[in-house]
Amino acid sequence: MKGFILLLISVIMSIILYPLGWVYSLITFRGSFKRLGSWWFVMAISIDQLGNVVMSTMFNDILIKKYGHKFGDEDQTISMVLGVNKAMGTLTPLGKLIADILNFIDKDHVEKAIESHDDN
Repeated sequence: MKGFILLLISVIMSIILYPLGWVYSLITFRGSFKRLGSWWFVMAISIDQLGNVVMSTMFNDILIKKYGHKFGDEDQTISMVLGVNKAMGTLTPLGKLIADILNFIDKDHVEKAIESHDDN
């Protein structure tokens, strides 16, 4: 129950504070556009990691085969898990389709996600 209450508080605070933080950061932005791009990239990774946890049960059921590398690790992105399962040959047809779409948008995206994770 304590975990649920903390989750509820964090969601409510996020809904209230994230937009405020975004606007404040953009208004007070000092630096290069490259720095701003890095800030957005880090936020995207964080959201992706959250998605890996939030969607883990469903993604484990529909994107990977029974013995695949599981979604749900808060330090991994969805793309990284897709890349590991692609290499293992444990993606379902839907998982393959999503990996292929990501790789079409960004060449070798899911493979690069594995390398990026290994660098950390």
